[in-house]
Amino acid sequence: MSLEVEILTALLNAYERSKVSKGQNKVHKDIKLDITHSVFDKHRNNDNGELDVAVQRVERAGFAKPSYTRNGQLQCLVLNLDDESIEKLYKYLKRANPRDLIARYKELFQTKLNSCQIVRDFSIRMLELLDEKKLSTVQQYGPTENDLSDICKAIEAMSSLEEDVQERIFCAKLFSNSKRFNDLRGKISKIIREFSDEPFDEEEDVIASMGVIKNTAYAFIKGDLTIKLNNQVINLGDYGQPLALSDTAIKSIDVLQVSATSLYTIENLTSFDVFNKKDTVVIYLGGFHNAVKRELIKKIYNVVPQIECFHYGDIDAGGFYILNHLRNKTGIKFQPFMMSIIELEKYKNNCKTLTSNDKTRLMKMEIDPAFLEFKPTILFMLRNNIKLEQEAEN
Repeated sequence: MSLEVEILTALLNAYERSKVSKGQNKVHKDIKLDITHSVFDKHRNNDNGELDVAVQRVERAGFAKPSYTRNGQLQCLVLNLDDESIEKLYKYLKRANPRDLIARYKELFQTKLNSCQIVRDFSIRMLELLDEKKLSTVQQYGPTENDLSDICKAIEAMSSLEEDVQERIFCAKLFSNSKRFNDLRGKISKIIREFSDEPFDEEEDVIASMGVIKNTAYAFIKGDLTIKLNNQVINLGDYGQPLALSDTAIKSIDVLQVSATSLYTIENLTSFDVFNKKDTVVIYLGGFHNAVKRELIKKIYNVVPQIECFHYGDIDAGGFYILNHLRNKTGIKFQPFMMSIIELEKYKNNCKTLTSNDKTRLMKMEIDPAFLEFKPTILFMLRNNIKLEQEAEN
């Protein structure tokens, strides 16, 4: 890198860091490169005049003007902030002008305003950030224009899925490249969490909640009910063992009879295995509930709408989110089971310390009307810095 390019790069970097480049400055402010206290000081002290030659070239090109001390010593360079000069500088250094990037990003997000809810809300927020010249914030969601386009494309495709699909099949159809989706899945998960009501923390759960699964998912069910599957009538009460149902099987079954008076959904498999109550139907949903698994719950509920429904989950932000999410998606008034201060006190020796993320989520939930019923428990958790996983109660 020539000294001239080094100088211009430092000036342009300073410009991009400044409020001037974002149009946020309220008063005029020069962008200066201090020659006397910088990496260029060594060149200033050389006798070969290399620095003087480079500065003269920068000045002749109209990129910046030198400023001198009273005794004629070079002190700093002041960047020419004229739009035409700045554009010329970007081209000279072969760098992308953020203004051009902002224009292209805006064009992309404008085309997404009639997309699915998640992409639409995401696009609206990105357009707001771009209007505020916060390009770097937008690029945290996708470093390049192509990344952001593919991320939106993936979420749009996921939102239109009518049934679960294995990730490798989804990738092959969408991108013709199984690695492309995997490269973007962290960003996709982040956007889904921020711009939808999906409550899941784990990246895999967030993606699976949208219908893209690593492997075929199963719901486990046991209890006092009779179902019909492929013309076979199965009385689970007589069977006496949990039955694993794939999503395909769930769509095919008919619920013939429910003798139970209560239905429980359980967040963790270990708790499902040891859970034993009379006159119940118990369902383990694989850690999260997608549309097909919620259909299983509805099939049972439609046969016995008077059945009492409970959700047994972790006593943490995720557990509360999943319970509310289950209520909202099924329209059934699930009640919390063993998710209160009583359990926190009873199993206090098994509690875990809250992470910073736990605290942030719980503090938001504390003031959210949707979680009002959990407020005493949330306050207790925050005061005592604890949470409790379901397995610790067994």
